[in-house]
Amino acid sequence: MAWHGERFRFWLPVVLLGVGLVGLAARLVMLHLGYVEIEKEPTYKLVRNSIAVRGSIYSSTGVPYARTKVVWEYAVDPKAGNEDPVHPGRSVAPAVRWANITNLATSLHLPQEKVMDAYAEWARRRRRYVLLTTNEDETVHAKLSKIHELCVSEKIVRVYPQGRNLSQVVGFVSRDVTNAVGAAGIEQRFERQLKGVPGRVTGLKDAHGRELRILREINTEARPGNDVYLTIDHNIQHEVERILMEGRLHHQAERVWAIVLEVKTGAVLAMATLPDYDPSRFTDSTAALRKNYAVAQVYDPGSVMKTITACAALNEGLVGPDTVISTDRKDPRYYRLPTDSHKMDDFLTVRDALVHSCNVVYGKLGCDLGPKRLWSYMSDFGFGRKTGIELPGEEKGLLPPWQKWDKLKQSRAPIGQGVSVTAIQLAAAYACIANDGELLQPYLVERVVLHDEPASDVSSVVYQHERQVLGHPIRPDTARKVREMMLGVAKKGGTARRAAVPGYTVAGKTGTAQITKPGGGYYDDQFNASFIGIVPASKPKVVILVTYHRPFTCRRRDTSEARGVPVFNHQGGVCAGLTFSTIASFVLRYLAVEPDVPEEVPEDDDT
Repeated sequence: MAWHGERFRFWLPVVLLGVGLVGLAARLVMLHLGYVEIEKEPTYKLVRNSIAVRGSIYSSTGVPYARTKVVWEYAVDPKAGNEDPVHPGRSVAPAVRWANITNLATSLHLPQEKVMDAYAEWARRRRRYVLLTTNEDETVHAKLSKIHELCVSEKIVRVYPQGRNLSQVVGFVSRDVTNAVGAAGIEQRFERQLKGVPGRVTGLKDAHGRELRILREINTEARPGNDVYLTIDHNIQHEVERILMEGRLHHQAERVWAIVLEVKTGAVLAMATLPDYDPSRFTDSTAALRKNYAVAQVYDPGSVMKTITACAALNEGLVGPDTVISTDRKDPRYYRLPTDSHKMDDFLTVRDALVHSCNVVYGKLGCDLGPKRLWSYMSDFGFGRKTGIELPGEEKGLLPPWQKWDKLKQSRAPIGQGVSVTAIQLAAAYACIANDGELLQPYLVERVVLHDEPASDVSSVVYQHERQVLGHPIRPDTARKVREMMLGVAKKGGTARRAAVPGYTVAGKTGTAQITKPGGGYYDDQFNASFIGIVPASKPKVVILVTYHRPFTCRRRDTSEARGVPVFNHQGGVCAGLTFSTIASFVLRYLAVEPDVPEEVPEDDDT
């Protein structure tokens, strides 16, 4: 045994020394060959990101439609609230606890019972965190900072001060507070401008988690997003939505949309779709409510397209306003002309055919123009392609290549059947007629400026819209002749006498288009009823479009009396024409546009 013990004591240090030498040699080989062990992240590494304040969205008058604000979320730790902060383990004095409860309830405008229940949660369920409310008042925040059991966290939230107003245009952001992303409307389209740049701090912290400021490596402050100023006039937008709300209820329509477009600039002064939704609670809405039907819905325009056909025929010298054309549908020179919904005179001038919306006459004009020429004019007016307005989801409509037009389409496309458009395309095309043949790009964003800087300060402007001319589809004299032809539509004998605006001339056109069935063909009792007009016609200021989607179809007087809607309520001149007149009357007064027919202005009743 002694011998084994001596040998063990002899060889143990030798073996240990040998293992050490082998390990050292292996380490030297690894270093020599470049194998370096990757060190783990230091335990005391500090990384702190700060959220950038999202830019605001304003109307042209400076009214906020979307903005970001800082709020404080207040919660109570009921265990701490019932312990003496000076002597842990002891119960706090009842008077002190009651004073804190009263202070919280008063400052945060909460019932005392709610705060008392929060303080009792530790005894009931051993809860350590009970949410009370959020508040954005800085004075209240400073006042409550001394209550040791109060847990306060700072949050940045997106708010929409105007609620549902302009909701489909403004859009909304995702609910991820740390990385809110625009998900619709201007919020989505101008995401890069609005979102800002987050801040970042990296460095080291001590064993207690406190930052060692002297060892900071990166210190980048968050840069707020830019502010977006729209062309929307808040007062016009608010009034348009109010009028549409009343009109939709009265005419019992599934949906209604409208656009007010400034002629000389292409600026959208109002754009509304009803029903709408609350962007601050977008999860409670459906996709249909969030959809902007003024730019994202295509539909057969119906007879409002006859104005474009008139422009093409006059611009080509094919006819003049007073050219007389037969209303005989069985003319052998034409293939299966469309029918008219009401009886026409045997012969009509091109002007009267527009005023009375004669399908036969404009079907003949389309055939005489031929598919290539008519398609070219429709394309030049902007149909079949996106306008480029600053909104996501814009549709380009449907304008099939003229080579694919059959004989039937040659007489149907001129009256707005078999082609699909968007409301913004129609408004821009009519603004071209109002603007003596100059087609402008419609737009919604006037400028983008640095956050919280005056919009009028040139140095703070990041983007400024510039007037963009897209083309000249027709000559100025053609545009003026067509405007003059359109004057009779909103007068007695025209298809939209309800669209008249006292004191002002109206160059307008009705459209009563049957809605297409999913499998092809048209419904007999479902319509899109439209009216679009230029006011004043003599010195155009604005174009206003109104479309009712599926208004109640009424062709009988007894049904009219029972449902409380006008006879022929489904026609554009009846429902949309009346709404147009109400909107136009407000807009012209608001913009202080001088009446061009002053003798028609009703006298004020002082009694």
